[in-house]
Amino acid sequence: MHFIWIDWFTVITFLVLTTGVALATRKLISDYDSFLLAGRSLKLYLAMATMGATELGLVTLMYFSQQGYKSGFSAFSIGVIALIGFLFVGRTGFIIKGLRDLEVRTIAEFFGLRYNRSTQIIAAVITFAAGLMNMGLFLVLGAKFLLYMVGFPPEVLPYLMVGLLLLVLAYTVVGGMVSVVLTDYVQFLILFSSVVFTTYFAITHVGYDSVLETVQREYGAGGFDPFVSEDLGWLFIIWLIFGIPFSGMWPPALSRALSTVDSETSKKLYSFVGLSFLGRALMPTMWGICALTYFASDVSLALPMLDGVADTAAAMPIYLAQILPAGVRGLMVAAALAAMMSTFDSYLLCWSSILINDIVLPLRPGLNDSQKIRLTRLAVVGCGIFVLSWGYLYKPPETFFRFMAITGTMYSASVLLTTAAGLYWKKANTVGTLTSLVVAGALPLTTIFLGGADILPAEYEWMVEDKVVGIATFVVSLVCMVVASLLTQKSHPPKVLASGKEGVPA
Repeated sequence: MHFIWIDWFTVITFLVLTTGVALATRKLISDYDSFLLAGRSLKLYLAMATMGATELGLVTLMYFSQQGYKSGFSAFSIGVIALIGFLFVGRTGFIIKGLRDLEVRTIAEFFGLRYNRSTQIIAAVITFAAGLMNMGLFLVLGAKFLLYMVGFPPEVLPYLMVGLLLLVLAYTVVGGMVSVVLTDYVQFLILFSSVVFTTYFAITHVGYDSVLETVQREYGAGGFDPFVSEDLGWLFIIWLIFGIPFSGMWPPALSRALSTVDSETSKKLYSFVGLSFLGRALMPTMWGICALTYFASDVSLALPMLDGVADTAAAMPIYLAQILPAGVRGLMVAAALAAMMSTFDSYLLCWSSILINDIVLPLRPGLNDSQKIRLTRLAVVGCGIFVLSWGYLYKPPETFFRFMAITGTMYSASVLLTTAAGLYWKKANTVGTLTSLVVAGALPLTTIFLGGADILPAEYEWMVEDKVVGIATFVVSLVCMVVASLLTQKSHPPKVLASGKEGVPA
């Protein structure tokens, strides 16, 4: 056991504080919008804090550190590309301005306005499925972090997963988006200070010169240049570049833009928060690189084995547990819990709202606000149970970041691409949208379920490699959208929204 009394005191104090906020905010829930979008009342700085806290999750710390362990400094390219994407969206208002001006609750709701109910439901199903699969690894990664940081025995892992799920469900169900936003503000402060402190300790313990030497020895030029990296490479960078226009539009983050007071605040939000997204990639990636240096410096040190292979996701928490001083170690775990809760509660609320708002309500439009809130709370619990089960059953073939990226592509190349077409291309119609949604929603499933499964002959395995499928999904989706729309202009003329809706063709 690595923890002493001051570490436990720090963690318990944090849990009491956040639970109290959740209970106190229950009386602020007056209608469905206040439960789902905090009444669309977020101003810039609070929106920045809650979006930053939501997207700097424990799973983020884990998968970026693992990517740093596997790729060295080449993994920094991920954060740089994300920053470029955020600056683009913030300066142009691409997609987010049009959606905020329309005052939609979820992105799939736009499909009902611009196309028809069928496209809304299909877009929601794709978003919901991609989101839950993406989220399915959160619990197991969070539990692993606590397992190695605190020093619990391995058999405790399933109990940690259940405990973390119950903790998050408690105040997400009670307070909705209001409690999420208010606790995010506190959690952002804890996260920021803890991540900076931890980065300092991680680097100084092994020494920066040793880090450089280790990366050079282990990965050669590929440890510094992502284009020649064996783990990343040209195809990976091209895949990420394809996603630049859709940066920060994963539904839980997008919900913050839809919760702001106006569309100009949404644009400013993306411009400012891009730097935090750069930091959320670079600092935990550096932890992973330092962990690589730590384990490479002593042959007696070994990573835990998982199915006969070294568990690289465990490297960072094991390293931090050994080098962080008492008190700081507890602060880091409290910050990790903050990170996990900020991400987990927002994601649960987001996927549940998509299920109710975009799948149930189009089929049962007569529900009142209290019924919607009740169904959303039940959906939160159901999504939590699914995530717990998926974490037990599914093992991603690549690094955890690569799995997150392919599930993200399943959403962005289908739902976001067709949203952009509907906002900026007057000839986009229902046929083109349906074709693009189905194709782009299905292609990534080949990687998710066939990649690393040893089902295909060796000479065809490249066809389900995530980098290849990711690029192909964007290209094929765009081609389907354009060609199918142009061929069916007469039989299915594009639907035009009422004039005065900004960002939408009139």
